[in-house]
Amino acid sequence: MKAAYIVDDVKIAKILVDPMRRAILELLRQKPMTQAGLANELGLTGASLNYHIKILRSNKLVTIVRKEVEMHKVMQIFFSSIAYLFVYDLDSLPKNIARYFYPISLERARAVISLLTLNKKDLSSLSNYHIEETPEVINAISEHLCRFLVNTARPYEKQTVNHSDDRIIYKIYHGALSSLLKDSIQSHNIKKMT
Repeated sequence: MKAAYIVDDVKIAKILVDPMRRAILELLRQKPMTQAGLANELGLTGASLNYHIKILRSNKLVTIVRKEVEMHKVMQIFFSSIAYLFVYDLDSLPKNIARYFYPISLERARAVISLLTLNKKDLSSLSNYHIEETPEVINAISEHLCRFLVNTARPYEKQTVNHSDDRIIYKIYHGALSSLLKDSIQSHNIKKMT
């Protein structure tokens, strides 16, 4: 599967607006699964899951990775996500579509920002930074981080990774965070303490 997939196409974004489809992709990035396994994991009926899989497959967001014939001659089809990490390019999507992904991007950014604001001894390198914790600054930094995530993830779109290999996410976030810190220090949203 690809390491990263930049969601900047309106058609694909409209498909991923549905949180159940994003949940399916999340499970399929961890390991290949059958429709029955997915339905069981997500608490969906077979018909409902089949509907979502057809949409994801027809838009090339899910692929078949293997087929196995069971003891009773029943064919089991295993699906996989086409990418490990989906990054939403909010700047290239219309606002009426981007608004569905903004909370996801904002929560990712808030998690990173929260990590930066920790002042524990074992995180001493991170505690060298101070963020003005006003809503305006946090939102501005969050929006910048979303853009840096897109830019950092682009080179990984053609790279392949294995299931459940979170190192690629850490690598992409590390690159985006490094760019964010550099940019924010220059614009004085984040101050490096000396």
